[in-house]
Amino acid sequence: MLTNSRSLRLATALSLGLGLSLHAPAIHAAEIFGTSRADVLVGSDDDNTNDAEIQPGGVVANQSLNNTDVLLGGFGDDVLIGMRGSDVLLGGPGDDIIIGGSERAVQPNSDVQLGGSGNDTALWAGGDGSDLFDGGPGQRDALVFGTIDRDATTDVPILTPVTGRHHKTGVPTANVTGQAGFCTLEPVADPSARGFEFLVRFFSKANGTLLVTVRTHDVEQVFCTAQNAAAITFADLTQTKPEFVEIALDAVKGVNPDVAQMIR
Repeated sequence: MLTNSRSLRLATALSLGLGLSLHAPAIHAAEIFGTSRADVLVGSDDDNTNDAEIQPGGVVANQSLNNTDVLLGGFGDDVLIGMRGSDVLLGGPGDDIIIGGSERAVQPNSDVQLGGSGNDTALWAGGDGSDLFDGGPGQRDALVFGTIDRDATTDVPILTPVTGRHHKTGVPTANVTGQAGFCTLEPVADPSARGFEFLVRFFSKANGTLLVTVRTHDVEQVFCTAQNAAAITFADLTQTKPEFVEIALDAVKGVNPDVAQMIR
């Protein structure tokens, strides 16, 4: 089993033929730093009680961060993948793609995702926890709910080669049309007090159970799935009273070409 971020990145690179487009950043405990290039950063998930340096022998109280990682993107168009734990991911300058984790309902699993400057995309999958996504000063920051395509061995999201700004890293892909949940949108009463503007709630299609809530700040777009159809829904958060409406897959490119490369 691969346990460190460099091995995970290498496995992803080899499976996709991306090779030198993936850079190995410096790793300091739970912190992973990007470079000035386009990086793929994957959480190490190694700050836990199995680490003898972190957790002294004979000590009962948990001294670890429970697999929490801090991923700091550099100046490129990066892909940040938190994996397990409640992670903090900062995209930095550039048009970044952020995935909080692949926790599959294993807690802790609430991530904080900060896009930074640029048009950033946060991709959330069923089984991940209730997160916060702050898109930053970009003009087209997007939150996407979908079933992410993952490697069966490493559980790392599969990166698919594309043309355009993410040609050096590839992009994660996800099934939005056919996922087993749907979203609703609620503006908060006092955004200045809360620090975020909307609550995007994700429900099970099977029984209507509320599963998670994602908080958004400075996010302009949300993509999800229709409640009663195999269809994509879209909400423009720049509108006075935004709401989800169905959108054809072919029309997504006109709204957000980056997202159009990721979803089906």
